[in-house]
Amino acid sequence: MASFGPLPLGRRRIQARVLVLYRLRPERLAALLPAGLAPRLLHGHAVAAACYTRLEPVLPGTRAQGSEHLAYRFAAARSDGTPTGFVARRATSSWLEARCSRLLRGPQGRARFACSADPFALELAVQGDEGEEFYLRGEAAPAPRAALFAHPHELSEFLAAEEEVQPHDVFAPEADQLELAEGFAPEPLCAFEVRSRFLSSAPFAQDEIELDSAWRLVTRRQVRSPARRASFRMLPERPGTAPLFPTS
Repeated sequence: MASFGPLPLGRRRIQARVLVLYRLRPERLAALLPAGLAPRLLHGHAVAAACYTRLEPVLPGTRAQGSEHLAYRFAAARSDGTPTGFVARRATSSWLEARCSRLLRGPQGRARFACSADPFALELAVQGDEGEEFYLRGEAAPAPRAALFAHPHELSEFLAAEEEVQPHDVFAPEADQLELAEGFAPEPLCAFEVRSRFLSSAPFAQDEIELDSAWRLVTRRQVRSPARRASFRMLPERPGTAPLFPTS
């Protein structure tokens, strides 16, 4: 989820990455993983993530557009203990990447992405062929509200330990690299709304997977604003938008 080998066809800079983490029972994940992989546990939990990535075009400065991606990933390990990420599902905004992935590696769905973010607020909506695929709305938080990671450094270490991704796809974001030395920083988010069609349907049930935390991963710290925008102060007051994580 953090550091990967460079794309052979041309390095693409990661402009944004967001992780929404979930906890699930190890035996549930073990039944989903392919042969040769086992759940990589943290505090007795298996770990799943909805991972959003926005990439620059292969040739920055041209009229070509970058691409956006959503992947459902599970923390796993090979039989020799090598930390490995297993991707169960992918979606991309690029029709070319989706088609090439189908030809070379298997299905990668097309989706429409709408992401709005500033130093405080973030809203991400992903629409697939069958309707809403994923939705997140939240704000920057001073500290994580999580059972898996008590501090951003713990998340950084967990992500940096992952050495490979299966199945590998040269057109997917894991073929690019997020430089940990360039100010890589997980920033916790307080989530007000999170919905995932994939993680709320079979083989996952309401009691099989639990939302843990949300994070925005940046290659440099967000610029501080002298004051919060008044319009965003009102965001949590919308009807039915109580925080999904405790506030005290």
